[in-house]
Amino acid sequence: MKYKFVLLLLLAGFSVFAQDVKRVISLAPSITENIYLVGGKDKLFGCTSYCVQAVSDGIEEIGSTVDVNVEKIFALQPDLVLTMKLTKAQDIAALEKLGIRVEVLETPRTFDEICKQTQQIAELIGCEDQSTEVVAKARKTVSEIQEKSKQLPPSKIFFQIGANPVFSVLDNTYMNDFILLCNATNIASGLTHGTLTRESVLLKNPDVIIIAEMGGFGNEEQKVWNSYEGMEAVKNNKVFLISSETSCSPTPANFASALTDVFRFISE
Repeated sequence: MKYKFVLLLLLAGFSVFAQDVKRVISLAPSITENIYLVGGKDKLFGCTSYCVQAVSDGIEEIGSTVDVNVEKIFALQPDLVLTMKLTKAQDIAALEKLGIRVEVLETPRTFDEICKQTQQIAELIGCEDQSTEVVAKARKTVSEIQEKSKQLPPSKIFFQIGANPVFSVLDNTYMNDFILLCNATNIASGLTHGTLTRESVLLKNPDVIIIAEMGGFGNEEQKVWNSYEGMEAVKNNKVFLISSETSCSPTPANFASALTDVFRFISE
């Protein structure tokens, strides 16, 4: 009974804290997107210069995830700062010394972890109701695609997320779920680093190549891969570009949207 009472007190304290959060600062684009997604836009008072929507809405810029302007954050007097592990430990310590609450979130490694993180953010800022609906909608889409994918023949996928050097999606990342949930195999499976040579990709002979548009390199990479006419992906006209905004930013809605594209690429 004693431990149950303590747990109830902790939960009550957390609930009160979330209700009191009125000024939030996000130090990562995916966190900012999640705040928008769960209806917390009015609580957002600071963001990184890479949080495109928030910046266009006039939210104060406080640097980037890695290079944080501690003084500017303090001047904004936030109730809560949300960030990822890329933020320097000394900057987090400096904010906490100033009496600012900082929550450091893990990088999600699966679709399930993305959903849980969205709900965690929503709970921290007091927007649980909308997050439940958002997560349920994404889970439904993903479940439907996974079921339809069982009818697809197995295929080998190369999912490129960087150039110069060529960089691939790896195991134990949420982006690998795009491949696995579509009943496909990642040609980079088993590798411990994402850097690949073009020759190694050619040897693996993927059935489908998917290239994230990130940084504008996608169009050039698509042209390069299409020049290798002996590769299965090229012979079958299956070298595709995918939006970096959906595929590389982990929110439930983005994941569901990107997975829909991946399924279409593989199945068409």
